[in-house]
Amino acid sequence: MNDFPPADAADTSSTRIPRPAPDPEPLPISFTAFHDLHAQRYTDYAFAHLGDPAVVRDLVDDVFVALADRWHRVLAQPSPAAYAWALLRRVVEAECLRRAEHLALIEEAAFAYVLIERAKRLLEQVDECMVEDLGVGISVARAIQKLPGRQHDVVVLRFLAGYTPTHIAEVMGIEEGTVRSLVSQARTRLKTRLAPRRTLVRGRTHDEE
Repeated sequence: MNDFPPADAADTSSTRIPRPAPDPEPLPISFTAFHDLHAQRYTDYAFAHLGDPAVVRDLVDDVFVALADRWHRVLAQPSPAAYAWALLRRVVEAECLRRAEHLALIEEAAFAYVLIERAKRLLEQVDECMVEDLGVGISVARAIQKLPGRQHDVVVLRFLAGYTPTHIAEVMGIEEGTVRSLVSQARTRLKTRLAPRRTLVRGRTHDEE
């Protein structure tokens, strides 16, 4: 993964509002509004994992095509936003798995670089011995990748994509209080996972002294 693209590269103006073939009828206004509200957020989430603007654009388009094809079913869900988010997450996970065998080490290092550049506040909160090097970033990246589903998502959206808890709740179809709780749980879990590394770093520091 690379750093996030410039605004014009990841802007939803380049993400087409999909028109599922072969139905030529205009898309429902509710679908168009949903697309306009969430397309950029979906793009940012997918880019944080995949780092390729072209792949991300096609993937997000595919998600919205699938949603358009079953839009009446989506609207019948208790939370259309949560239903759509679950679909996006499955598609992103599938693409990550498809690429994993060839790009795992490269993408892990790139994800770590993005963490160092964009999520310094998170790094400072979970790693008291933090230094700005790739090794620290990789340690935290691995810990983030092992977070449970929704904890992982809120960390990516909050600290890498930079969304507020309000926006995260909206895009994931959950309560804002739930977002804050998930962020707190994720911080605690990350600190626990990184505790052995902090102990090791402190030991090395004392040895050097």
